[in-house]
Amino acid sequence: MIRKKILFASLALSAFVASSLPSKISELAEILINAHKENRFIPVLSDRYPELDVESAYLVQKSYVQRRLENDRTAGFKAGLTSETTQKRFGVNFSVLGVLLSSGKKVSGSIIESSSFKLPIIETEVGFVVEKTISHPLKDVSELRDHIHSIMPVVELPDLGFQDLKNVKAVDIIASNVSASEFIVGQENELKKTDLDKTTVTLTLDGKVVNQGKGSDTLGGQWKTALWLVNAVVKQGWKIEPGQILITGALGTMIPAKKGRYVADYESLGKVWFEVK
Repeated sequence: MIRKKILFASLALSAFVASSLPSKISELAEILINAHKENRFIPVLSDRYPELDVESAYLVQKSYVQRRLENDRTAGFKAGLTSETTQKRFGVNFSVLGVLLSSGKKVSGSIIESSSFKLPIIETEVGFVVEKTISHPLKDVSELRDHIHSIMPVVELPDLGFQDLKNVKAVDIIASNVSASEFIVGQENELKKTDLDKTTVTLTLDGKVVNQGKGSDTLGGQWKTALWLVNAVVKQGWKIEPGQILITGALGTMIPAKKGRYVADYESLGKVWFEVK
């Protein structure tokens, strides 16, 4: 009898959580939308909703992004927490994904207004330009290559402006669309032009080196990370369209954006330069 009561209580709780989840997801997404509209610091949702897990965080992210897409377009997708260091920082052993919006796309030579960020960060990354629609999981890197048109250097400028950065968890990163904000693209290159994992990038600020990294900094290497990203994106119900960009995580480390002129030198892949004001 006691076991039956426990089972009944467990089923009732599960039913309650399932029935209340849609409204909770919408509520949390609305909190993020309002913070974005009012240019306020990003709320730490796990403080308000400790039950937030990875699955529900992605539901919040999708609801939030879909609201943003009412006045925007999808430019591509990004991978985050792709190094052992960043995963340890948030106590996880997996990477995460976010959606890049067209309003955040910039070109080399752009002026970046720091006033439009709460806490601007600079990450040097590699971008894969999609050639064919991807709407189902891909089995291996060889199949992925058939769907990629070119590669390019990309500098991402995520906004880590959370209300309390010390309390941020991986689920908060996911729900807030992995802090996606702006990103700067360089020139496109043929796929066979270079070995991405051996590519070195050097970032300078007013001529002084502030970061260096290699393509191999992402766990598993660039192509395997891109394959993970593609399959994770499809699993979340998104379709990847031709012309969209996939970025695979920071080479080297992420650094706070300071005012000045930056140049990211990707060797044979080219350079990206921009100024932060």
